[in-house]
Amino acid sequence: MSFNHQQLFWLLLTATLALQSFFAGAADAVAVVLKITPDTCVSLQQGRTCYSKVTARWHSNQPLDLCLTIEDQVLQCWKQQQQGQHQFEFAATSTSVVRLLRDQQQQPLAQAQIAVNWVHQASRAKRHWRLF
Repeated sequence: MSFNHQQLFWLLLTATLALQSFFAGAADAVAVVLKITPDTCVSLQQGRTCYSKVTARWHSNQPLDLCLTIEDQVLQCWKQQQQGQHQFEFAATSTSVVRLLRDQQQQPLAQAQIAVNWVHQASRAKRHWRLF
């Protein structure tokens, strides 16, 4: 297949415009990264509340209005920021999800979880003591 100079010109122009629009759309996309430290909390026994001091850090490729939430509880909000950090006391008996919401909307831009693990599994059998 051979092209003359005019066909080659239009082909290259079309390809260039398509690439420009593709990269322009990618640059406009919002990218948010959320990091939770530590992301695991260890309790002594299954079913007991696990306590930990947790730090949430985030950054974005553009300034945003964001709120950090855990299980529908707002922890911290930022106005027109590209990064943020918040430290909080975690207390739960099961794994919890931390989210970054834009303007308190329901759709998260980023999320992470804090897993709750335990050293000993809860015993299901009740122990009955007898003296004789």
